[in-house]
Amino acid sequence: MKSNFERRNNTRLLKKFQATIKIPSVDAEIDGVTENLSQGGAFISSRNLPSLQENDEAIVQLFLPPKMTGQQSTLILNGRAVVKRIDKERYGIALQFQKALKAFEVSL
Repeated sequence: MKSNFERRNNTRLLKKFQATIKIPSVDAEIDGVTENLSQGGAFISSRNLPSLQENDEAIVQLFLPPKMTGQQSTLILNGRAVVKRIDKERYGIALQFQKALKAFEVSL
């Protein structure tokens, strides 16, 4: 049973991966690092927080290193998300994925 504090439906992975967030509505591209990641979303820290708004649509790229995936090169996962929260104190963006992480498109 979940506590009242923990409302997440998916287990978080506390791993740091390079990430890029593209926000088409403001023509912004943000480079950052995942602080936590789950099938349903991610918190990505970045010192560059342009004028984003909650509910902005985003395109996310996650860069998984070969040591994590067993591939020869970095694996890139591409998917769509929605900005749920901008945390200026922690310099980060909370994203909710529109499809589960396992449904993201893969490219090398």
